[in-house]
Amino acid sequence: MESNPAKSMSARLKLNRVSLVVRLALVLFVVSCAVQVASSLAGIFSYRDDQGAIHFTDDPSKIPKQYRESEQGVRKHREGRGAYRATPVPSPTVELPGSVSQNQEIQIPLIPISGGNFLVDTVLNGRIKARLMLDTGASLITLTEEIGRKLGISAYSDSAELPFNTAGGEEWMPLVALETVALGSAEIRLVEASINSHIKEIDGLLGMSFLGDFRFEIDRTNKRLTLRPPQNPNELAWDGKSGNWWKSRFEHYDTIIKSYSTQASFLQRRGHEKAPNMQKTVEFYKNLRQKLQTRASISGLPLRFRSSL
Repeated sequence: MESNPAKSMSARLKLNRVSLVVRLALVLFVVSCAVQVASSLAGIFSYRDDQGAIHFTDDPSKIPKQYRESEQGVRKHREGRGAYRATPVPSPTVELPGSVSQNQEIQIPLIPISGGNFLVDTVLNGRIKARLMLDTGASLITLTEEIGRKLGISAYSDSAELPFNTAGGEEWMPLVALETVALGSAEIRLVEASINSHIKEIDGLLGMSFLGDFRFEIDRTNKRLTLRPPQNPNELAWDGKSGNWWKSRFEHYDTIIKSYSTQASFLQRRGHEKAPNMQKTVEFYKNLRQKLQTRASISGLPLRFRSSL
């Protein structure tokens, strides 16, 4: 019996189409599984240590082994999906009792330089080392453009900016938010800093946007900076900060946002070239405030220590 070449070819084509469909289905299944796995890992994790302090991270591998393996006290805060990574805000708000704070004193060695000034070694965003000059008269940490580049910050033309009085007159400087600033074991998060293109020979200035988070003492004789927590011993704390610290920080942001909003409107009415930058500054501080609100919600801060715009 002779075979029909046309029928044989048609059968092979059908088999090829079926095979292609099956392979495509398998590929889609694998991709779907990968997306689900990645989604399950995304988010912010928090855990409470043996001293009762709450820590946050977006990398579960950074959770100490004893907490990660037992999963006791580890909490996951899933991020929202969308074009931008949404900052998680637990809802409804849950208030938690604060933990008793420890009055830990931290001493940092100072490096003397000319003019009676001191340098201090810092770590920015957990990876960039910078030697900053101690300056209690500076409202913000100020960094050189070189340090800014190391932090991955390069474009400033359309960024948030503030005017500063310098030896050469008023100068507008870009603002950045540092994820962390650490001196030894003393570390704080979400710290405002400015970028100054004129600073040379040092990496910048350590101003009050860091120092103001502590009670500090400068011992010039022994070349030592002592940092103490702002709260009193045995005072209740949430995420390591007292209720009064939280309240003052919210009020600080609220005052700044209102003030800079007024300035942005004034500059816009005058047609000032820096009006868009000042508006970006308002958004900059609104974003910092939102992150503070998220942190407060995760730590269970009572509502009486928060404020609303």
